[in-house]
Amino acid sequence: MPTPNRTTATALALGLTLAVGGCSKTDQQKVQADTNATAQDVKATTQAAGQEVKADARKLGQDIKAAGQDTGKDLKAIGKDPEVKKAANELKASLKDLGAAMKDASKKHKAESDAATNATEKK
Repeated sequence: MPTPNRTTATALALGLTLAVGGCSKTDQQKVQADTNATAQDVKATTQAAGQEVKADARKLGQDIKAAGQDTGKDLKAIGKDPEVKKAANELKASLKDLGAAMKDASKKHKAESDAATNATEKK
């Protein structure tokens, strides 16, 4: 895929070739000078745009890094909050109780299922 610079340079070279073919020596030199000036302008503009993109990318990276650090500090502060710790411990206890209840219910269901199977087999 041709780059914009390559496309521009190719078009300029083709234009120069066509222009030079039907021009006098003075006209050819003027076209050559104009072509060179245009090429320099394109090069300078491309370099300036590249520098702007590089600077913007660097700034964006710094902003993301700062935001990440701020978020980390906020999360650390939240984790140290006594109310958050209390809520986490309550949640942990509730989950433990739920797990025990599920285990007991599973055992009860298995016992009832086994009893029903034995009753059916005895008939």
